[in-house]
Amino acid sequence: MIRVDIHTREILADTRIYVARPGPNYKFYELFVDRNFVGPDLPGLDLPAFDRLAEVEDFMERVKRSVAIRRYAVRGERDIPVPAADLADYVDAPTSRSIAQFARVARAYFSTMKAGDLIIVPPANFRGLAHIGELTGPPNQIKATYPNLYPGTPLQGRNVAWRAVLEKAKLPAQALDALQKPSALFLLTREAWPAIFRRAYGSYSMPGEYGARFEITSEKFQTTDDFLIQAFFNFVSKNTELVQAGSDDLLSLRDGAFAAGGAAPDLYTNVNSPGGLSLKSLIVTPIVIAVMLTLAISVGVEAYAAAEAGTLVFGNSQAPAGDQCTVEVSNQVVTQLRLLGYDRWSEACEVARSAAEKTGISTTVAVGN
Repeated sequence: MIRVDIHTREILADTRIYVARPGPNYKFYELFVDRNFVGPDLPGLDLPAFDRLAEVEDFMERVKRSVAIRRYAVRGERDIPVPAADLADYVDAPTSRSIAQFARVARAYFSTMKAGDLIIVPPANFRGLAHIGELTGPPNQIKATYPNLYPGTPLQGRNVAWRAVLEKAKLPAQALDALQKPSALFLLTREAWPAIFRRAYGSYSMPGEYGARFEITSEKFQTTDDFLIQAFFNFVSKNTELVQAGSDDLLSLRDGAFAAGGAAPDLYTNVNSPGGLSLKSLIVTPIVIAVMLTLAISVGVEAYAAAEAGTLVFGNSQAPAGDQCTVEVSNQVVTQLRLLGYDRWSEACEVARSAAEKTGISTTVAVGN
């Protein structure tokens, strides 16, 4: 029995990706990362328990008090009185533009942002590591943390599970451009999402889009190495198209390497010692490629025997049991192995293993017994 975990995250249609600046001048970067925390720079907000944020009737008074505490903590040489603790003292206080902005950020954290949404926390240094995390609970599941900047007055925010890191300079251009403005929190433009999904999960599926990432660990990456990898990618891409069309006449690697045409997924390359290759497509091809490559490298010709015997079993640790992506990938891989036969699959395995030896190429797909 050979068990394959396609390890593909199912992304819901309403999932969003945000970028959060960790406090003034990125001062809370280490705090956020170490505490698995993200939240607004509003010390002493002290939100009570709620189901929906709209239930907190004194929300604006709490924001005004927090802004006053924040200004007092960072006052420098200015002579500012100690902020009043009683919320009643803020009922008639004016709502400035900055207070309104803080309120919008707080509403985003405690009302808009859902469990499963991704959030990027960048460092100040362009060579530092931006952390990509996933919100783990609903908006009303509040977490507190205590920064040194605000003694005795905690920040409230959300728990986050870090999924990946990426050098800040390599963030999508849309994120870097937006970070030039002093926004505390912003929604990343949709066109930049696939790159973040691939970085966070390796492989992902969402309505009308599939993606997979392939890590390259070798210090050297030559044109001959790239040729072997692209040959395998094209071979699987073309045969995926043929299987979808109902054909039982698949191509060998030598033929398929030059026949992918429109069947090939979009390719994104960054192999700067080390780096990675990423694929994106409207159909399941990138994930089929990831599974076939992993089987070729780690199992070899035995994968063909398992497909013939019905002992090649598929699952997905990143999605509910029986998810459609796993079904599609399973059908594609088993069909391709059976139709390729021992000799053609053996040839493909040799090329894949040669590429792996030279580049260290790997996927998030897991194979075991």
